[in-house]
Amino acid sequence: MFANNTRCREATRGTTGSACRKKYLALQVSMVLAGLSFMGCAGAQTSDGATQTGDSSQPSTKKTVNLQAITVTGSNIRSVDVEAAQPVVTISSDDIQKQGFATVGQLLQNVSSMSPPDLSRSAPGDLGPNQGGAFIDLRGLGAMRTLVLVDGQRIGAAHGGYTNINVIPTAVVDHIDILATGASAVYGSDAIAGVVNIITKKNFNGVQLDTYNGEYMPHGDGRQTQSSFTAGKSTDKFGIIFSVSYQNQSPVWADDRSFSAYPYTAQHPYYGLSTYGSQPQIRNAPASFAGGGRLVLNPGGNPMNPGDYHTFVSPTYGPNGDVTDPGDQNYNNNAARRTMVLTADKTKNLYLDTHYKITNNITFKFNYGYNADYEYAKSGAPLFYSGMGANSSFPSLLSKYSYYNPLYGVQDLSIAQRLTSDSYRSYNDPKNYRYSFGLDGVFSLGEHQFNWDVYMYDSKISGVNVRTGYFNLINVANALGPSFLQNGSVVCGTPGNVIAGCVPINPLAPLTPQMMNYIAINSVEHYGSNERAWVADFGGDLLELPGGDLTFSTGVQHRDESGYDSPDSFAYAGYSTDGGVGPNSGAYNLNEAYAEINAPLLKDLPGAQSLSIDVATRYSHYSNFGSTTNSSFKLTWKPINDVLVRASYGTGFRAPTVNDLYQGRYPAGTFTDPCDAVYGPSAYGQSTVVAQRCLTGYGGIAGVPANFRQTDNTGLPITTPSGEGYQPSTNWTGGNPKLHPETSYNGDVGLVYSPSWLPGFDASVDWWSYNIRNLITNISNDQLLADCYQYSITSACGQFTRDPATGQIVNMLNLETNAGWLKERGYDFAFNYRFPETRFGNFKLGMNGTYISAFNMLPTIGSNVIYMAGNTQNFYSSWRLRGNVTLNWSWHNFGASWTARYFSPYKSNCAFDPSLGTTAFPCTLPNYYAPGVGVMPQTQIPSVTFNDVQVYWNAPWNATISLGANDVFNRVSPNVYGGYASGDTPFDFNSSYDLGRFVYMRYQQRF
Repeated sequence: MFANNTRCREATRGTTGSACRKKYLALQVSMVLAGLSFMGCAGAQTSDGATQTGDSSQPSTKKTVNLQAITVTGSNIRSVDVEAAQPVVTISSDDIQKQGFATVGQLLQNVSSMSPPDLSRSAPGDLGPNQGGAFIDLRGLGAMRTLVLVDGQRIGAAHGGYTNINVIPTAVVDHIDILATGASAVYGSDAIAGVVNIITKKNFNGVQLDTYNGEYMPHGDGRQTQSSFTAGKSTDKFGIIFSVSYQNQSPVWADDRSFSAYPYTAQHPYYGLSTYGSQPQIRNAPASFAGGGRLVLNPGGNPMNPGDYHTFVSPTYGPNGDVTDPGDQNYNNNAARRTMVLTADKTKNLYLDTHYKITNNITFKFNYGYNADYEYAKSGAPLFYSGMGANSSFPSLLSKYSYYNPLYGVQDLSIAQRLTSDSYRSYNDPKNYRYSFGLDGVFSLGEHQFNWDVYMYDSKISGVNVRTGYFNLINVANALGPSFLQNGSVVCGTPGNVIAGCVPINPLAPLTPQMMNYIAINSVEHYGSNERAWVADFGGDLLELPGGDLTFSTGVQHRDESGYDSPDSFAYAGYSTDGGVGPNSGAYNLNEAYAEINAPLLKDLPGAQSLSIDVATRYSHYSNFGSTTNSSFKLTWKPINDVLVRASYGTGFRAPTVNDLYQGRYPAGTFTDPCDAVYGPSAYGQSTVVAQRCLTGYGGIAGVPANFRQTDNTGLPITTPSGEGYQPSTNWTGGNPKLHPETSYNGDVGLVYSPSWLPGFDASVDWWSYNIRNLITNISNDQLLADCYQYSITSACGQFTRDPATGQIVNMLNLETNAGWLKERGYDFAFNYRFPETRFGNFKLGMNGTYISAFNMLPTIGSNVIYMAGNTQNFYSSWRLRGNVTLNWSWHNFGASWTARYFSPYKSNCAFDPSLGTTAFPCTLPNYYAPGVGVMPQTQIPSVTFNDVQVYWNAPWNATISLGANDVFNRVSPNVYGGYASGDTPFDFNSSYDLGRFVYMRYQQRF
């Protein structure tokens, strides 16, 4: 399916020196060079095309060459004879057509070096600005560590660092290069894991119509349609391509798949059901009312009649631990099952690209793209209950003086009811505008040829995210408060003090539309980001070496980054059940300069058919944290013509995003005080050092008595670890303006074999390694306290205080921080073989795969190392082996392809500790020993292979008709019990797996 790009693409070459051209030079310098080259080339060109130098009467021995080289992804140098020093996987336009994936994101997700995305369309609960997008995660290092380019330029990321790759319409894609190794010396920040470079069509003539229609069968859901119109004209002097497209993705619902129809899959339909359903409950009834305790209203019962209630019935368990009778636990009358496994999305794209040759040596280029998404997600039904929301000033109790209280005048009631008439829904409409324009050119100085370009681009993202399913706590308090009968109608308040506009609520009966309209409230979030850059490059050949021309590239760049996020202000003030996050906005800028040299040292010698080195360095200065310099070193060596050895080493960095720096603050959650006399010692390893520091004080924090107890917000001692804490609303987390960049180094060594004795065959294997330091991350409150008391990090002690009167921890400010490391290493391998032509047609066999030998993470100082290779540790799945095998056949106007996509077995935490006796759920490795942790019961998740097939016909009326099916055998995902066990999804399956057989038809008409 994919081919390793092991050689530089062909380009026009001069007669006595290389014609190398690539981007970037200081804007001012390049404009001067542009003017000089314009005047010099225009004045020096003769009628037969020969250029002149010095005295115009003397003809030059070197002709002007119009460069058409295509830059190899991973280098800033344009060169015609340099082997690729780093492995680049190229997905051609033919590959795209032969796959049944309608979008760029779907296609890339099935590359073996990809991992489950950080944010998945299979996670409808991830409501926010990134909902519905497609994000690429190379090597599992995080989508924010994969740089996405279009034609070598950044396309702009949201202020959280995520780049939605679906903003590029498939119709304009010529090919896609994937560089799965660090490249910060070439591209700057975010290229820690690698680069995805989408190369668009440039020389397009005619009109092309594309349609795509498909759906999951036999389910008949998840229908996806796509239509595009592309037109273009290209000549020697001018070129333009214009494309518009529309795509509509229908949802897939949870109750239509066995792995998501119930909390623990359809194999265990009664296990893990909710204790709250649509039948109202009283949670604190006195003994005088229906026996007291937790009561459930009988279906059709009168909520004012004690005889119509029964005591909550707990589920009945069988001998294997499975539930045989759910009792009053239920699946919310299908409300939660009406959650989307695959969210809905509509996308509109407009794309324009044009270039014009001002002279034979100078070209003007302009590009414009517009993308509008309309994304819709649904995630179950809200629970209306006493205590909802984070604001303790609104307990949401049914007042004892409410008209609807069956114990009128006796006590306030704690109530609960699942509102199946409502649902959590999210409507997101991000829009992306991007344009770029610039000049590029070539000129000669003596025997040397040079190239330059200057350009700028501007990328804007803006959108509104509207979420439903939340309640106005002020109105809820009024509606549940005192109410009485007036003129035949129930009104809020007391006689003489009626609350105008209030609709009283009866929470022990189905809520009427009027009640819902009064208490329901939407959360509205506005967000946006802007990335703007000015870039200039200059390059060429300097001198002749034994192996060829010494070539170089150098350039500068200025970039401005800004973003904002304005969550719902009502929710942030604590007046809504939506979680409140503070608004944020911020900006920074940077200046960069880079240089790269490629030196071909040897050529056509015994043991050295070619030998070259490449050295690159990039200096980056950021307005917020300062400077960083990153370099790379690459080697290519061909001992014989059939074998290429390549190696590289580089350093990299990821700058903190606007969101990392300026994210609004929100409650930090719970913690266990190290000095709590009951729970502190066990939580902190019975450390005598911690105990002593609690008594005497440490790091500017005062000591506390030996019998000190942590209290909750009611002033009572906590009864479990990780208590709510004293005045938890004073404990916050959020962005940190003092963050530093992540740093990394990476290396790879590879071998490419293209035997001359077997034409059409090539194979490669590459070893790669990453080491990332100073991870930008959130740490737990417990970790922050451990950093202070246990690990002697005094700066952590400055992030909280103790109340002088009570000794309780208050004013905790646990912001994002730089902590921990991540290390990964493994192998990529591939081969391709084009069989000799037969009378039955042409056959081509290809395979590529990735094997991860180690993937380890230390979240922060003092924590255990997490070993993720072949596991689902840290809520992330890492297969040891992923691979694709493709067989293509073509004969005259017909063709077919078969692709097998393989995912190896991996280990997942057992849903239950084997000692509990719950044998209904698999735990195949109960005594598995996790390094650094100890015995950690695991279960083996089996391997999966998905098979895709497609047939096509090139019709005589210049059309291509394709029919195909992905996952043709309807292979289902293996169950991974326990939820959130594999990838970013609340269901018991991996979001990288297929949802079933997807059948499609693609039609392309060319004019």
